[in-house]
Amino acid sequence: MAKKEKIQLTPEELAAKKIRRSNGWTRFWAVVVALALTAGVFSIARSQGTKGVDKQGEVTTSADSANTNSNTNTNANTNTNSNTNTGTNTDSNSNSNANSNSSSSDATPSPSGNSSGTATDAASVANLINSATAAAVNAKAGYDWERHCTVDNIDVGGATNILNKIIQGVDENADLNSVVGGFLGRGDKKETVPKGMTLDTIDVPKDDGGTEKVYHGSSYTLKASNLSAGDIQNLQVNGDTYEFDLADSQNPDRSGNTAFSRFSNDIVVVDEVNSEIQEQVGSAVQVNSLDASYHNIHVKAVIKDGQLQELSYSMKADAKLGLKAAVVTINGSGNLDANAKYSNFVY
Repeated sequence: MAKKEKIQLTPEELAAKKIRRSNGWTRFWAVVVALALTAGVFSIARSQGTKGVDKQGEVTTSADSANTNSNTNTNANTNTNSNTNTGTNTDSNSNSNANSNSSSSDATPSPSGNSSGTATDAASVANLINSATAAAVNAKAGYDWERHCTVDNIDVGGATNILNKIIQGVDENADLNSVVGGFLGRGDKKETVPKGMTLDTIDVPKDDGGTEKVYHGSSYTLKASNLSAGDIQNLQVNGDTYEFDLADSQNPDRSGNTAFSRFSNDIVVVDEVNSEIQEQVGSAVQVNSLDASYHNIHVKAVIKDGQLQELSYSMKADAKLGLKAAVVTINGSGNLDANAKYSNFVY
């Protein structure tokens, strides 16, 4: 009998296979990091002895010098971005307030080739994008989606080295960046969403011949935005193309409390982090606090005759996380850099 010829995959097919495999392993890593935290903090507690025990019997590991440097860099990055965008403001609140007063004057007039005609200021562009995204969502339009994300500088103070050793005992190529990054969508991902479906409802193939849902698909599904004029900064209009920055967003949630969460659901919410970890390992690890700052948010939209043709965004995020395992509290921090695009719409 002739030996079965091995099917050669194209580079694109190999990349897709790698993405599907990483999606499948992410839930496993949620368990690993939770167990690593539990084991790691008990090791820390033993090494600390009674020195770090407060009157409630809890031990707090403070961030080491590396973590302090990370936080300092975060502030510097945010300030730099604000100065670049507005020229006068140095913090997120000032940036947002300045925008509400000046976004209209910052708008670049649209050339005569703009088929939408009147969308030349922040208020009209916000209304246009809200209308176009709602129309695409309501029509259940199909589209191609891609997202690229890096996660770096995950630091949990004195526990970092211990946790990395525990994680690398399972996979020598993994560390906190890759484990936590799996939850945050680290890596390159892409899918084609047929008309009538969403990233939350489509099934994608697995290596074993079965199917699975897109991990965190509801967060990446196209959203009907609810932007206001005050959300939009540095507007540029060129024909049917609209580019602008969104105001910095602190601790966005599902109610749309910030500019970015009024535009996209691609955010991290503390209750959802808790729920997913506890679904895997119970209450062994709890997230007590999450302080997330989204900045450098840039949006590009192409809209013709009221229909969304392309929508893309890029953003950076810095977060501080308070974790508790048993009686030990750990403070962590990290950075995220992501961009995503929706294109080739089918109405």
